[in-house]
Amino acid sequence: MKTYGWGILGPGRIAHRFLNDLPRCEQASLAAVASRDLDRARPFAGQYGFQKAYGSYSELLQDPAVDIVYVATPHPQHAELAQQALEAKKAVLCEKPVAVNARQACQLVACAAANQQFFMEAMWTRFFPVNRQVKALLDSGALGAVTLIEVDFGFGSWPRGPVDHPESRIYAPQLAGGSLLDVGVYCVSYATWMKGESPTAIKALTTRVSTGVDGMTAVLFQYRDGAMAVLRSSVIQATRVAATIYCEKATIDVPEFYHPEQAVVRSRSGDVEDQVIRAPYSAGGATGFDFEARELMRCLDDGLLESPLMTWRQSVDVMDLLDSIRREIGLVFPMD
Repeated sequence: MKTYGWGILGPGRIAHRFLNDLPRCEQASLAAVASRDLDRARPFAGQYGFQKAYGSYSELLQDPAVDIVYVATPHPQHAELAQQALEAKKAVLCEKPVAVNARQACQLVACAAANQQFFMEAMWTRFFPVNRQVKALLDSGALGAVTLIEVDFGFGSWPRGPVDHPESRIYAPQLAGGSLLDVGVYCVSYATWMKGESPTAIKALTTRVSTGVDGMTAVLFQYRDGAMAVLRSSVIQATRVAATIYCEKATIDVPEFYHPEQAVVRSRSGDVEDQVIRAPYSAGGATGFDFEARELMRCLDDGLLESPLMTWRQSVDVMDLLDSIRREIGLVFPMD
């Protein structure tokens, strides 16, 4: 069994969560972590047992012991750092969203192709066994056509988010903050994946916070067959954080859709049996980040440049939809 050396760019909150699970992967070796501040990289390396800590990203990218780079910085830096890693001939797992806009995402995919390097967006939701089983059930046609998808992801406290947390990147326009790119990307990606296509019409409304970013956004998709998706994201109001997929013959409820342990299928026609899809993963404190890491290393073992579960085209398509939603609500970032 081949072992792959992992390098982490950005020892922040999401990297800590990722490192809770990465050591559970037999093929993963903890090679290096890098931060622009060496005093941040060193404690992280010590906590998780990395072999090296660097005070610059370029040093890590030059390390021959690093086979795979996990880009875990704030998302305005994703495209630039992922491209640098690809040019350094590293496989890349890049946190969602892969970029701030579709233009950057297209450039990133082109870079991966030009350098013949593996690249995958860390949209961890797609790799959970429950979601994969739900997708397979929909694709089988057993439930009939998908007619309506509802997805929501919200957290926060109305309306005080930027007041209580003025330092948070979530409310900073210079860091492409707001609900859409932080949690709305989950909703857009999930609906697009489950429906299997992009919408033909998009409508959206937003409530802005004092900093100018979107605090809460509601989106309506319509597809070519008349089906719809209703998506809601918020960083100023906690919501149920769930997905419901309505089909001709049944309805599927997916609690905590972005990292589910079960989904409930309820018959609407009598032609389909009710069932509960269960795939627990949280025993022993696991949170599920190892699913995407295992998929990446499986792809490398098989000589692939992209995963069929999260293709380059799908990442670009989601960014294109996010761009369309931002145009609809008039949300522009400095890096656009």
